[in-house]
Amino acid sequence: MQKIKVMLEEEDKIRDSVLHQQRRIIRVCSEAIKSVHRKEFDIADEKIAEAKQMLKEVLTKVKGLNSLECWRGLNDAAQELGEAIFISSMIRYDEIPSVEECQISFTSYMLAASDAIGELRRFMMDSLRTNDFENAQRAFDYMNYLYSELMTIDYTKMLVGPLRSKLDVARNLVNRTRSDLINAKQALELKESMLNLSDKLEKFKKKI
Repeated sequence: MQKIKVMLEEEDKIRDSVLHQQRRIIRVCSEAIKSVHRKEFDIADEKIAEAKQMLKEVLTKVKGLNSLECWRGLNDAAQELGEAIFISSMIRYDEIPSVEECQISFTSYMLAASDAIGELRRFMMDSLRTNDFENAQRAFDYMNYLYSELMTIDYTKMLVGPLRSKLDVARNLVNRTRSDLINAKQALELKESMLNLSDKLEKFKKKI
């Protein structure tokens, strides 16, 4: 029992260290996503590289420790990293990153893709505020594509985690975003029509 206690004490210390790093990874990835939205791309790249390195160190630290290798918190950190890479790649390079680029498990990759839908909506709404309809449409197309692809994944929760519940949220986001985009386009068309009508009336007044 004494030997077991020593081993458990050591594992508990590693767990505390891993928990601290997991929180740091999530925080750094959140900062990376914010930097992408602010168009501070150099900062975003630094944050993503930092998070990748931290995750690599954590995975090395827990290797061989079953209680920590299967810990849900590591999946959350990997998922957050994947989301940051997704947003950076789609917004900046108009590309969907691969699992290999993200350097995370396929389950974390799918969960990251589903969470990226929410950040794409944020990017789309920011684009609409500046009448950037090209980027707004691009963001919605990505949202719709990711949702449609992920909906084809029909496996047990043991394999894909909480993907189904995340897609329920994603479906509502896609539907709301579609309506917002249509309404914004119609509002712009109405505004342009009113301006054209106003110009024609002014010209008509000058003639008479």
